[in-house]
Amino acid sequence: MKEVPLSTCERTSIVSALQAGLRYDNREFLEVRDITLTFGKDYGCCTATIGQTRVIAQVTCEVVEPRPSRPNEGKLSVAVHLSPMAAPHFEPGRGNDLVDELQLILDRNIKESRCLDLESLCIMADESVWHLRVDVTVLNHAGNLGDACNIASVAALRHFHRPDVTVEEDGRVTVHTLEEREPIPTFMKKVPVCLTYAFFIVDDYCYMLMDPSEKEERVMSGKLIVGLNPHGEITSLVFPGRVSLQKEQIVSCIRNAFSKAKSSAEMVQKAVDEDIEKRKSLIKPEGFINCLASDARYARQRIMRKIKTTSKTEFKIPQEPVEDLQESMDEIQIKFDPFDSDEVTTPMKVKQHTAKKVKVSKPREVASESEEEEEEGKLTSQDLQ
Repeated sequence: MKEVPLSTCERTSIVSALQAGLRYDNREFLEVRDITLTFGKDYGCCTATIGQTRVIAQVTCEVVEPRPSRPNEGKLSVAVHLSPMAAPHFEPGRGNDLVDELQLILDRNIKESRCLDLESLCIMADESVWHLRVDVTVLNHAGNLGDACNIASVAALRHFHRPDVTVEEDGRVTVHTLEEREPIPTFMKKVPVCLTYAFFIVDDYCYMLMDPSEKEERVMSGKLIVGLNPHGEITSLVFPGRVSLQKEQIVSCIRNAFSKAKSSAEMVQKAVDEDIEKRKSLIKPEGFINCLASDARYARQRIMRKIKTTSKTEFKIPQEPVEDLQESMDEIQIKFDPFDSDEVTTPMKVKQHTAKKVKVSKPREVASESEEEEEEGKLTSQDLQ
């Protein structure tokens, strides 16, 4: 199925919003959508979510022979798959430019950057090594697939634990199960980060956005994908598109990427470490049960998250209030705790009007009517006092 093109009205609305300094999803130009990492029940299975873009990465391993040129190093390979449920125009078994672009990004940012210690994957030099394979599958395409695939792949590699092995005297290799021996974690020297910047050329003026959505990618003139690590090393620069960038624009993107690379790498490391600690404390992993949410539910969660993070409105008393209000404010000073309604820190200074109990005595026998009237008058005057 071919991709349905955007209408002229949609293109015009996106461009006109950029000229007004707005984005249709109410984000800033350099604001990134919410990033969520969820790990499966097995080691090396991770789902990365950027907004509504969802990607899953699975790491597997096997014992193979090493390359003749590098006999003491293991192997690492990355493969990208586009699921038909990610977008209507994705067809299984057919590659396109998007697959080649994602494959190029991951190869340069993960394999060629040497972020993984391949020598630690060696079992016996010239005979057997570990081969790690990362399979990345796009589950939902809502823009910025490069960043999502990179985060999912890096988190899955760092989370992966390979089985322990025993080498016999005759050279045989015995692979132990996870129940027999504790698995060995994968050692990563660096955590590569990938950040995408989109450019829009409107009336000889260039607008730069970060983390473009799917509609913005279909309208943009070009984009720049910066791959780097928190140590200040640039691993890759990819320029898909037909826009010509100036030196100042590229330097500005790189500086902004350096300022956000450290926080992104720390976020991945923290998520992986927390999940591994839960598994060590014998907490059963939940998998992907809690991360499955519809678009409407995700929108509601985002709105509630923004409501919680916004500061509460402060009400200020005017400096010169009305006399009646000033008197009432001086008399009534109440501090109420909504979570503990029984405790009141400041007592209420309010005059409480309560009805007095009236003692009614039994009627007595009087001699005459005049004496009875006098008795009733006495009772009424006492009660009124």
